[in-house]
Amino acid sequence: MDLWRALKSRYYVPSEKDALLAGAWNRATRRRVPQFPRTVQFETHSACNAACVFCPYPATAAGQPKGRMPPELFHKIVDEMARHDVRRISPYLNNEPFLDPDMVEKIRTLHERIPRAKLVLTTNGSLLDEATVDGLLAADALHALYLSIQGVDREGYEASTGGALNFEDVMSNALSLIAKWKAAGGRRRFKLVITMVRTSKIDVEKAAAFWREKGVASQWTPLENRGGNTALGPGLIPEKGTMRRFARCARLFKQAYILWNGDMVLCCTDYTRRVVLGNVGESSIADVWNSPKASGVRRLYAEGRMDLIPLCRECAICDTTEDGSFR
Repeated sequence: MDLWRALKSRYYVPSEKDALLAGAWNRATRRRVPQFPRTVQFETHSACNAACVFCPYPATAAGQPKGRMPPELFHKIVDEMARHDVRRISPYLNNEPFLDPDMVEKIRTLHERIPRAKLVLTTNGSLLDEATVDGLLAADALHALYLSIQGVDREGYEASTGGALNFEDVMSNALSLIAKWKAAGGRRRFKLVITMVRTSKIDVEKAAAFWREKGVASQWTPLENRGGNTALGPGLIPEKGTMRRFARCARLFKQAYILWNGDMVLCCTDYTRRVVLGNVGESSIADVWNSPKASGVRRLYAEGRMDLIPLCRECAICDTTEDGSFR
C-alpha cells in the first residue's frame, strides 16, 4: 500500500516518444496532470510592505514591473475559474493582499461566483484594522486565513521582517482579530492559523504555544531558498538544519500562479519572471496551462531532469528533522 501510494503521488506527462508498455505502466500508476489547475493563486497588485529576510521580494522588487491588475482581467480570471473544477483560490502571490483596498470585496465576489472553491488568504497582519476584519467577517467567504507572524518576541520579529513592520501593531491586530473571530463563531466562520518560517531568529515552538494558548491553530514551515532567489544569510538557517535539494514538488503539476499583469509563471518562487508560461489576458488560463511550454517543463520534472529547469534546479529546503524527513 505504501509503495502504491508513493507511485500515485507522482505525475505522468505523456509523450509520443513513450514506449507502449512504459506508457501503459505510467498511466496506471501515476497521476495525470489535470486539464485545468486545481489551485489558482493570483495577485491583484505587485506590492508588499514587509522586507522579510527569507523572502526574495526586497531584493527583486525594484527590477520588476509594478502595477495593479485591471478590473477586466480580474473578472476574466474569475469567469474562467467559475467554468472549471477549481478547488482552491488564493488571491495573493508575491505581495501583501490587503494593500489592495478592494480585497474584501474581491473575496466576496470570488465566493459568490465560485462558491464550491476554498478561498485561502495569507497576510502579514499589518493592515488588519477593525474595518478590514469586520468586512472579512461580514463577507463570510474565506475558508482559511493565515497570519504570517515571525515569532512573539520583538527582537526576533524585527530581525525577520527587516524592521519594515511594527511588532506591537501587528500583535495588536492579531489579538483583536482573534477576539472578533471568536465572537463571530470562530472555526465555524473560517480557519484561522498563525504561521511562520522556521529560522534561527525565532523560537517557533514558543510562538506556536503562545498562539495555541489563545485558542488559535499555529504552525511553522521550513526555510527554503525560494528557487534560489534568496541568498540565505549567515545565522538564518536553524541549528542542525541542512539545506537539501527540493525534488518532491507537486506545485507545477496542479497549481497555477498568475501575476498582476496576467503572466503565468512556473512557481510561486518565481519573483523575477524566469519562467513565464504565457499570459492569461492574451489567451486563457486553460490555454497557458496546457501549452507546449508548460507541458514540456512538467515532462522534464517528471523524468527527474530538474537541472534543465530554472528555479527547480536551484530549489533547496531546510531539513531540521533527525530522520531526514521534512516537517
